[in-house]
Amino acid sequence: VGHAVLAINGAEVNGRFTADGKDVLEFLGNPANYPVSIRFGRHRLSSNEKLMLASMFHSLFAIGSQLSPEVGSSGIEMLETDTFKLHCFQTLTGIKFVVLADPRQAGIDSLLRKIYEIYSDFALKNPFYSLEMPIRCELFDQNLKLALEVAEKAGPFGPGS
Repeated sequence: VGHAVLAINGAEVNGRFTADGKDVLEFLGNPANYPVSIRFGRHRLSSNEKLMLASMFHSLFAIGSQLSPEVGSSGIEMLETDTFKLHCFQTLTGIKFVVLADPRQAGIDSLLRKIYEIYSDFALKNPFYSLEMPIRCELFDQNLKLALEVAEKAGPFGPGS
């Protein structure tokens, strides 16, 4: 955790080779592989790391709700730093959706509502899904990925926020 990850066409790069064993320089030297999608990011968190961070945020959210001078505060909706913004959308049933984004990224409120819609359509309506369990549904994953790609393409300073 903490160092950057490079991915080419979705395959993580480790040194000179992708996770599936392809030589990066050979891959980039072959015109048949173009266009190439190159992404920089962070290593994916493990399930335990995600649970730990979610527990910490839930505690901060509850403390924020109780300490707020605003009567009936709903808790933390946005936490802003120099390098990212954490956006939180809590549903009427208490489920929290959290997105970490570039501080300049616009449209996060609509993204959070879209994620809630996807959750409602593909997790809650799935008879095999149990509340408070990880969501293991291919349609959920596909639609969430599509929503994130649309939000990413809107880019910083896009419409709405």
